[in-house]
Parts: sequence; C-alpha cells; structure tokens
Amino acid sequence: MKAIKYVFAGALMLSISATSMAQDVNPQVEAITKVIVDNKGNAAAIKAPVKEFLKLNKKNPEALAGLGRAFLEVKDYANAQLYAAQARKVGKSKACGYILEGDIAADQDNGGEAASWYQQATMFDPQDALGYVKYARVYQKIDPKGAVDMLENLRKVKPDYPVDAAAGYMYSQNDRLKTALEYYSKVKDLNNVEDYILYDYALTAFVLDEHEKSLQAALAGDRKGKSNAFSRMAFYNYYKMKDFANAEKFANKLFATKNDTVKFKANDFIYYAETLAGLKKYEEAVQAYRQLNTLEEKRDDVNKLISDLYKESGNYAASVDSYKAYINDLGDGAKADVYRGLANIYIAQANDDNVDEATKTQALKNADDVWGTIADRFENAREMALHQRATINHTLDTDVKKGPAKQFYLQLIEIIEPKAEKNATDTRRLKEAYNYLAYHFIQNDNISQAKFYAQKLADVDPGNEMAKQILDIKGK
Repeated sequence: MKAIKYVFAGALMLSISATSMAQDVNPQVEAITKVIVDNKGNAAAIKAPVKEFLKLNKKNPEALAGLGRAFLEVKDYANAQLYAAQARKVGKSKACGYILEGDIAADQDNGGEAASWYQQATMFDPQDALGYVKYARVYQKIDPKGAVDMLENLRKVKPDYPVDAAAGYMYSQNDRLKTALEYYSKVKDLNNVEDYILYDYALTAFVLDEHEKSLQAALAGDRKGKSNAFSRMAFYNYYKMKDFANAEKFANKLFATKNDTVKFKANDFIYYAETLAGLKKYEEAVQAYRQLNTLEEKRDDVNKLISDLYKESGNYAASVDSYKAYINDLGDGAKADVYRGLANIYIAQANDDNVDEATKTQALKNADDVWGTIADRFENAREMALHQRATINHTLDTDVKKGPAKQFYLQLIEIIEPKAEKNATDTRRLKEAYNYLAYHFIQNDNISQAKFYAQKLADVDPGNEMAKQILDIKGK
C-alpha cells in the first residue's frame, strides 16, 4: 500500500515543504536549492551562488538549515551536516538545525540518531512542533507508546496545535494508513493543519477510497491558494465520485496554472477526458486525450483511448479510424487481443439500435474480416476466432440449409476433437458445432451425415432431443 501511495504522491504533489523556515527566507532558499539540484556534482558551478547566499544569511539559522537541506536533497551529506552545524551554532534555541541533523541521519537509515536530534529540537525549541512530529514518526517504529507520548507533550506546550493531525501523519509515514486516517478524521479544524500534513490527509484518504474525507482535506488546502496540488486532489476526488461538473471546475483550475509551476501527469489528462465524456463533451474529451502526447513519457495507447471515446459516443467510423491508428502504433506488438478490440467496435455498431440495417450488416462483415485476420495470424487464438466467425456468419444468414457457418464449425471440430482433455468451453463449442452440422445435413436430406453428427452430439450431450430424433430416423 505504501508503494502505491507514494508513487501516486509523486504524480500529484508539487512543492509542499515540511521544513520549519521563516517565510522571508523561502525565496532565497528555493533559489539556491534549484542551483544545487540542477548542478549536482558540479562544485564549481555552485561555489559563487553559495558564497553569495552565505554572505546574505550567515547569521540566519533558518536560511543555513535551508542551504543544508538543499545539499541533503542531492545526498551531499558532508555539506548538509556542515550547514546543519552552522545553523545550530547561530541559532542554538531554534529547532531547524537539530531537525536537519535528524533528517540527515534518517536519510541514512539511522533512526536512533535521528530520534536523538529530533528530541534535542523539542528541548531547545519546545514551541516548534516539527521536532515532536518527526521524533514520533521515527520512534513509532520501535516504541509506538513513546511516540504517542511525545505527541501528547506537544499538545501540552501547544494546546492549539492539531496533534491528531500530527499523529495521522506519523502513522501514514510508517505505512499504517488506516490508523492514520482514524487520527486524521478526529481533526475538527482543517484550517489549522499545516499544508504538508493536510495534503497527506487528502492523499491517504484518496488511496483508501475515502473520497468524501479526501475531498474535505483537498478543499481546505485549496482555499489557502498556496499549492495547485490541492486543486488536483479536489479534481481527482470529484472525478472518482462522478461529480463531473465539479471535477471539470477544478481540472480547469489546475490546467490554468502556468506550465512552469506545474508538471502535468498522464492521469490529469485521462481523468479530465473521462470527466468531459461524462458531461457528453466528447470532442473536448478527445482533445484532452491528445494532450497525453505532450508528455515526456510517450504512450502507445492514446489512439485507443480516443477510439474508446468515439465508440462510447456512437461515432463508430471515427472509433475505427483511431483504433486502426492504435494498431499501427503498436506495429508487431499488436497481438490477438488488440485485433479483437477492433472486432468489438464493429460488433457494438451492429448491436446499436440507432444504426440502420445495411450498416449493421456491413459492420458484421467487417468484424468477420477482423476475426479472419486473427485466425490467420495467431495460432493460439485460432479456435476462438473460428467460433466467432461461425457465430457472425450464422447471424448474417440464418439459413442453416445453406450453411454459411459450416466451414468454420468444421475447422473448429478439427482443432477441439483431438484434445486429450477438454474443458467446459471446448465441450460447449463442440455441442454447438455438432448441433449446427446435424441440422444442416438433415435440412439437405443427407441422413447419414446428419446421423454422424447427431451421434457426436449425443455423445457429449446425451439428453439432446434433436440428436435423438435424428438418430431415430429410419434409413441411412
């Protein structure tokens, strides 16, 4: 569950920071972080920017911790610890340096040392909630009661702090999502919850399919207007709840964000297309699917998604064209099931009450052609393809005396009869084939052949009345 959650989180979350940092240094820290991350391993490229940053912030513990955190992001532990130490030196009574030390230890899987640093943060800066929260998160793995006790200490020093939200976050980070949601559900005032915890609440509830709760958290975050991640979560929840009008509203809000501040993901466009389809805005939905082609990671199913959309809207010609483009995109990777999808479009067209009879007939013929291709190209699907061809040709012409399905049933029998072991599908298809052929030959006064297949039918279906009647006919 944790893997699912955090892969999903990567697709949703943009930049909700959990660090304790004064707002006035945030822009500077964000700028230096970008420089360090973009120039990972290039000491020469970051030397001057770091020097300038330090010149402006050498006495600012939050800024120094932010600089150290930037190095932590690129796994440069030496520099991360250097600036954590400086942050502690100039801000002994500030939690940020101790918390960074703890994060460095935690990133290196040293939970005991991390907990020790977080505990020091609570001692030197008891009003900073993050030390308590991070201590509890680390300690919960080895001593759940001790972790809860630490959060209760936080409640004592900061009665207004949403401790239940902190507990929810703690359990969430340790993959106890149901317990996390139990604590999150106790929070009465979501406006008093820090953004990164509020987002985790929304995401945890979403993963557990608790969409009403997830939506409440997402809307609370969205009202703050700080991150489009909450708009995305609201959009996704409304989509899952099939409230397509509101889903479209929040999707439009997300897409109105400038591209340089949000990286769109496949589900953004897929859910948006399906939202528009739910509103019967099919052409707009098609354009949403086409946006998948703008992503760095190319997909080969875009034309299939568009084809499915056209099929749903009853535009079978466009559906077929898009599906054929999908097959072309796959090239040699198009297997029997892919071609079966094309046949299914024609079958859907033939079964549509809004389609005229001539078009229905042609659709069935087209489906038969596709199954013919499957039978010729894919040996492992030949049996299924022949059965489909028999069914379609019988539908096209129900005159059993002419026997339009005869050749396909005969081929089907050749495949199934030699099998040492036959499953229920094999037996059902043999019954169908023997029944058709016995009736075909009796209609053509070929009594011997009719009895031949009637006997085979009786062997697999002893109670079959037609088989009995044919076998009772006198003469050869």
